[in-house]
Order: sequence, then structure tokens, then C-alpha cells
Amino acid sequence: MSESAHILIVEDDNDIRRIFQAILTRHGFRVSVATTGEEALNFLQLITPDLILLDLALPGVDGGEITRRIKADRTKPFIPIIIVSAHADLNTSVSHLDAGADDVLLKPVDHTLLLARVRALLRLQRAQRNLQQEQRKTELLLHLSRDLGSSIELDVLLTGFLNHLADAIGAIRASIILTGFIEEKVLLYSSSQHPASGEIQDILRYGVAGLALRSRSPILITDTRTDSRWLVTSERHQDVRSVAAMPIIRDNRAWGVITLVHHTPGHFTNEHLELLSSVAAQTAVALESARLYRLSEQQKELLARRAEELRQINEINRMLSELMQMDQLSRLLVQMIHHQFKYPLVALLLRQDNQFELRAIAGVNLLGETKVVTSLEEGLSGWVYRQQQPLRIDDLRQDARFVPVLPGEALARSALSVPVLLGRELLGTIEVRSPQPGAFTGNDEAILQAIANQLAIAISNARLFESEQRRIRQLNDINRLSLALTAQLTAATDMQLIAKAVTQIFQAKWTAIVLFGPKPADTIVASYGQESSFDQELSRILQQNPYIAAKIAMVQQPCYVTDLAERSDLTLASLQSIFTAQALDNLLLAPLRVKKQTQGFLCLEVNRRAQFGQAELELLTTVASLVVQIVENARLYQIVNDERSTLNAILQSATDPILLIDPQARLLLANSAALSRLQIDQKTHYGQPVDQFPALRAILPALDQEGSTALEIEPQPHLHFSVSIAPVRSVDRKTLGRVVVFRDISPIKRLEQQERERVRSVFRRYVSPEVAERLLSAGSDFGTPTERTVAVLFADMRGFTTLTEQLDAHVLVERVLNRFFTAMTDALYAYDGTIDKFLGDGLIGVFGSPISHPDDPQRVVMAAVAMQQAFARLAQIWREELTFEIGMGIGISYGSAVVGNIGSDQRQDYTLIGDVVNTASRLCSIAQAGQIIISSNLMQALGNQSPYELRELGAVRLKGKQEPHVIYEVLFDQSLVNAGK
Repeated sequence: MSESAHILIVEDDNDIRRIFQAILTRHGFRVSVATTGEEALNFLQLITPDLILLDLALPGVDGGEITRRIKADRTKPFIPIIIVSAHADLNTSVSHLDAGADDVLLKPVDHTLLLARVRALLRLQRAQRNLQQEQRKTELLLHLSRDLGSSIELDVLLTGFLNHLADAIGAIRASIILTGFIEEKVLLYSSSQHPASGEIQDILRYGVAGLALRSRSPILITDTRTDSRWLVTSERHQDVRSVAAMPIIRDNRAWGVITLVHHTPGHFTNEHLELLSSVAAQTAVALESARLYRLSEQQKELLARRAEELRQINEINRMLSELMQMDQLSRLLVQMIHHQFKYPLVALLLRQDNQFELRAIAGVNLLGETKVVTSLEEGLSGWVYRQQQPLRIDDLRQDARFVPVLPGEALARSALSVPVLLGRELLGTIEVRSPQPGAFTGNDEAILQAIANQLAIAISNARLFESEQRRIRQLNDINRLSLALTAQLTAATDMQLIAKAVTQIFQAKWTAIVLFGPKPADTIVASYGQESSFDQELSRILQQNPYIAAKIAMVQQPCYVTDLAERSDLTLASLQSIFTAQALDNLLLAPLRVKKQTQGFLCLEVNRRAQFGQAELELLTTVASLVVQIVENARLYQIVNDERSTLNAILQSATDPILLIDPQARLLLANSAALSRLQIDQKTHYGQPVDQFPALRAILPALDQEGSTALEIEPQPHLHFSVSIAPVRSVDRKTLGRVVVFRDISPIKRLEQQERERVRSVFRRYVSPEVAERLLSAGSDFGTPTERTVAVLFADMRGFTTLTEQLDAHVLVERVLNRFFTAMTDALYAYDGTIDKFLGDGLIGVFGSPISHPDDPQRVVMAAVAMQQAFARLAQIWREELTFEIGMGIGISYGSAVVGNIGSDQRQDYTLIGDVVNTASRLCSIAQAGQIIISSNLMQALGNQSPYELRELGAVRLKGKQEPHVIYEVLFDQSLVNAGK
């Protein structure tokens, strides 16, 4: 098998290098060699191989450094690297892979394995590079697609697109010649500022672009000097050396040709042609959309001319023309589509509530007026309604979605349905049918979609115009009514003005307004129209017959009450005298509802029900709402006044000082407590800036903050206030000022100080006084479990078990343990260590938590030595007093642990959890009496800054550990320790 991949061998051993070269060359690979790391890096500056076979132990720059540099260079494509190493241990191989190597081979290398690994990585390399090429191609196509979709104006569309195309591919110029956009006209667009528009016919006749267009196939010229197909029509063409041309074809229609040129021979390759093919396909779609846009503009002009003709015919009755305009537009639209595009049957369905209604149809003869309605879920239009996308069917007999609905549709074989969308709202569908199968193409779909977009705008404008006309009339009527309304509805004159305004707006014969009060006696009545001397009589009847109000309260919508003279129900019987005197026969009642409760009613006399249409009923509801709003506003105004009085009473009775400050930081209001506690004078200080009051200057920075703020101040020694500042905003969220509340917390502060002293005394039992102060200053964050780097010290007495068997417990505690723990604690505290816990005959010390120091590794070693020396002195005392020999071993580890409060809700300990604790315990068990054993992690952390000499004891297996652990002994002056022994 012949393989032409290029492999770089970097090996300083001549024999190995020649063997690798011979093997790879024999199997068809192209091989380059380098003997040093510097030579390999220089080679890579010029040539990018497909794979690198790299020796690890190179003179100068070694294989690991070369690997890191290659992988860090983002300008290079993916290059697989195989490290050839003589080190067989797993850690070395893992480190090479972590550095970026793709594979590791151990010397001596098996030839078959070498070839297998090379081929596998070359397959990976080819796949990776193909993926990168496809990604670059996809990104380029995406950017070009955005250019093509940015506009449907041809000049704007192609100018930006060609500039981007030339920059992306690296062409000197990019141009498009269009021969199929406008009939009998050739268009030229170029990224150059001086396109060769004068020679366009010669280019099409004899040039590369014309040849590609006629042959409908791409053309690639690597060097124009040796290819006669390149036509030089100007001086600019003489410098061209590389050319790529691609025809633009869609649905077997040639739109034009894209041409790219460059001054370098061989610049364009087959890969460029493949990319240009995708670009040409997208360009064809964009050109088709631009052409449809041009057609739609022409059709809009045609519709405008037709509308002008209709305007002249219907000038006399403009309102009628507005109502008819939609129907006329619908008929003109379907006729235009029918004749312009030769579709056999064209129909327009518009959505009306929960159904489609046929508004216009062309292509069939209708006898008389035919009204066609269909469900929103039925037929092809129902599918388009649900999916909101076009539907094209080549054979209706094979599609179960087809249900004949339109006149003449039963004979159709193919169909196209396009939605008329305004935003996300479907207004209707344009339907076209043909008796021929497969009569419609994607081009037809695009044409109808462009027309549908314009139709949606026209429908929206018509609806907007009608809505605005209706709104103007309603607003004029309501405006006249609003002039009669005031916020005080308790006066009879105001009610009379409202009744008069309503009578005039609706041109009623008689109008009455009734407002129910909390009690029947509080009912208010006002009327206008005929003689209103019956107002008092109507009030008396309503007050004496509360069941009438209860009956009317059940009315929730405007309703008619007809034939009053003939009604005999109990509710209206007591009102018959008023109906007869006023000659009232038909009434329209509109309830006045506040919070879903009827508080009254608006009553109008009407001659017949047809006098009021839907618009008038809606307007009456609006008028009733206005009256309700005024009534509710008056009620709320009274509530606000009551609440203001209540608030003033609360403020004055509050024992905490309360202030109201305006946005300019001036004092507006202060309660009695503020006047006395903050030394504020009501007469002289109101309206003055806050910074003039010494007691308030501390809150000035907080007044500039947007939201609520809380702070503590101490205006006088031993006088503490907790200050809460909250903004006061209006309904429109405008800041009106700020409320400042001062709460005296001096007793709380005294208690906090006492508690702090108590906690300080507790802390000092476990940590040094300095550390205790720092812990107190940590606040609420202290104790939160966090991961920390710590040094853990385990100290354990040797021979203690024997001692417990022979000594009285009282003597053991007082003369041994207490002395031991006191001495060890002093030694730890001397270096800012922390006692984690006591362990019977030992203890655990921690450095790095809760207080850490940069030199914690050095501190823990010095503390351990101090502990051994202190223990030696204790051992001497015990030898003299108790005649017992006791020793102590220490183990120290260094690493990460989770430190904080750990335990249950009922009891927690500040301690640490982690492997570093277990390691320290294992090391302590190894240490002999008077010995200090540390881990390799601590030795590395110490570096060359260890306060004492360290001696390696070799690798040992620790309980619970898979791998051997290298340990070290701290060497210090043991004269005192030995003397103790």
C-alpha cells in the first residue's frame, strides 16, 4: 500500500534514526529527519509535516519542550506527535501525554507496532484536518448566507456579498454577471471600484465567464499565461494569473456566473471550486428572492393604480369605500395572480374569528353570491394555519389532508397554499390549484409568499385605519363626558352634570344615575332629560325598598329592560308611577361595578333595542367605568386622608426617631422621638440640609444609594443607632424621598461586647491570644467549611499504655497528661499553630487554618522540634518523679483538607477532613521516640528553606495507600532529647 504522508523523525541516535527512516520509507511515507530539538523547530517554521516521531532525550531542547511548543502554536494544524522514550515507568508516559503527546512508544520499538501507531494517528490527523476544513467552509458559508439574507435590494445585496466573498477566499476581485435576473439585460457587479462594464459582452462571448455559463460547469485556470481561455480586455486583466468561475444555476435556470481572480499562479484549487459551488447555490436562492421582491414592487404599483381608479369611482362615499376596500383589494389580488402567473384557480381565505371565510376567487364561474366558510382545522388551509408555513402538494389524490372546500376544487390535482402572516398572527391563506399534477415549484411558492407578505401589510393598514376612526369617535364622546366629571361625587350638582353629559352623548330621552350607599338612606339619585322632579321620589322608593338595589346588584353587563308599562314583577311594581309619569317604556341599564361589586347603575331611556349597536354598548361600558373610577378615586382619597391621620398618630407615638428626607437630602418631617433624641428643632431645622446636623452626617453616604440601606452609627460615645433607610416612591416609581428610622441598639452593643469577651476567653483555650483576636475579627464567615492547604502534625507518646496500667488515674491526669498537653500547646502557640483535638496520649496540631502564613511549612517543623525539646524536659521530670521512661514520636504531612465546622445541628467541632490527616497519622505511627517524620509533600513545600536539615528515609508503604511514600526525618540538636532519655 502506497502512502504519501510526510513524517518528521527527530532522533539524535544515528542508528535508530536510520532504522525508522528505512521502515517508513519502505512503506511509502515521505520522511524528513532532524537530529536536535533546535533543528526540528526550525524545520517546522518552514514545513508542516503530517506526523512527528520525536525522541525524548534530545540535546538542547528536549522532546517534552518541543511537544509543548508545537501544541501551543495555534497557527499550526493538528500534528500528531509520537514520543519515543527509553523510560518504561507509567508516570513518565502519563507526563508526556499531559504535555500534549498523542502517543508514547518505548524503546526498543517493535516495527509492526510503530507502523500501526503511525497509520492510526495519520487517520486521526486526516479526520481532524478534514473536520477543520469543513468547519472553515461552514463558517464562510454562514457569513455569506447572512450577507445574502441581509437585503432583497439587488445593489445592496451583491455589493456587500462580493466584498465579503473576495476577502474570505483571498481573491483580488470577485464579480457576478447576471443574465437571467432581468430579461434581455445583463448586469455586472464587482468588488472592484472599476468593473469592466464596457467589455461585458466580449467577456460573455469569448471570456471564461461566458464559457462557464454556456457549459454550465465550473472552470479553474491555474496560470492564464498558458491557458488561452483567459480573455484580456484591459490592463487590469494582464496581471491576472489564477481564475475560478462558477455558474449560478437553480431549477435548471442559469442566473449568471461568479468569477474570482488572483495575481498568483495556482492560487485557486479544487477546494475553492467546491466552496464556490455552495456559494453559487445560495446566491441563486438570494437572487430569486430579490427578483420576487422586484415583482412584488411592480404588483404593488399595479394595485395602487387600481386603488386610484376605485377612489375616483367611490369619491362620493368615502366611508363606504373604506369598508369595501378590503373586498375590492381581495378581488383585484386574486385576479392579478390568476392572469399574471397563469394559475388556473386562485382564492383568498381570510380568518374571521374561529373560521376561514372565502373573500375572493378567480378561475371559476360563480352563479350568484357564494359564501364559503371552513373550520380552522379543516383541509389544506387548516394545516397551514397550524404549521404557519407554506404547503405544496404535487398530487392531491395521494394526500389525505386534501378536503374539497373551494368552488371548482374537486377537479384539482396539485395545490399550493401560502400563509398570510403578520408577525406570528395568521390572517389568512392564498390558495392556488391546477388540474395538472406537479404544476407548482419552489419558485411559485416563493412568488406567492412575497405577495402574501405585502398582502399582510395591506390588511394590517386597513384594520388599523378602521380601528383609529372608531377610536377617534369614542374618544371625542368620552372627552366631553370627562369634562363633566370631578373627584367629588357627593354633591348633587356633580351627579347632575354627569347625567346631562351621558344624555347628550347617547342622545337619550332620559338618563338617571344611582349610587348605592353603605345604608339605604345614603342612596344618591340624579337624572336629566325631561322634568327631573321625580329625583327625590326615586330616592325615596329605592331607600324604602332595598330589595330593588339587591336585584340590580345581580346585573353584571349592560342589559335592556323593555315594555315597562306591561311588566308586573315585584321588582318594578313600586317604580311604575315614575315610569308612567316620565313615559318610559324601554331602558338600558349599565352597572357601576367596583371590585366585582355593583355599587350603582347608569340608566338610559331608549326607543328600541336596535338603536344601540355593539360599539355603542362598549362606549356605554367605558362611560360606566369612568364614573366608577371617579367614585373609587373619591373613596380612596378619603381612605388616604384617614391613613395619613393614622400614620401621623403612629409616627408621633413611636419611641424610635423617624425622619423623612427629600431627594435633595433636606429634612421634611421628624416625629417627637427624633426631635428629642437627635436634638432637632421643628421650627429652624425643617427644610434644611441634613449635613447641618452633627448626629445625621454619618448617614449622608447612604442617602445616595438607590435601594433600601441599613447601617449603624455612633453619634455619641456609648450611644449606638441601627439606621434603616428606605426610598419612598410614587406610583410611577419616581423617588419622592427617603424614610430614615433610628433604633437605639446601645443595650445590644453592650451585650455583644460582653459576649465577645466571653468568646475571646473560650478561643484562648484552643489558640494563641493573637490568633483568637484574628478569629474574632473574621465575623460570621469563620467556621464555613472550605478547602485549605494545611500542615497537620500528629504527636503521640510512646510507652503511655504501660504507664496507665501502673499509675493511679488521678496521678496520670495531673502529673502526666496535663503537663504534657500544656507544654505541647505552648510550643504550638509559639508558632501560631492550632490545637485540632487531644487524643488521650497525643494531639493533632494544624498550621494554615484557621489562620494561614506564607511560611507555615517552616513553622510546623520548628514547632515540632520545640515540642520534642519540651517533651524531653518533661521526660526527665517524669523519670525522677515516677521512674518511668516515656518518649514521643511526631509525624507531619502537608496537603489539602476541608476545614470548618463539621457535625450535627446539635453539636459541631471546628476540625479538618482529608487524606493529609490520615497521612500524618501514619507517619506518626512510624516515628520512634524523639523522632520527627515528615511527608514528601512537606519536603517539597519547604524546598531549600527548611529550618533544619532533612534526611531521606526511603519509600515506605503506608496503611491505606496504594503507592510507596517517600518519607524524611528532621535532624535537629537532640542533646536535650538524649539527655532526657
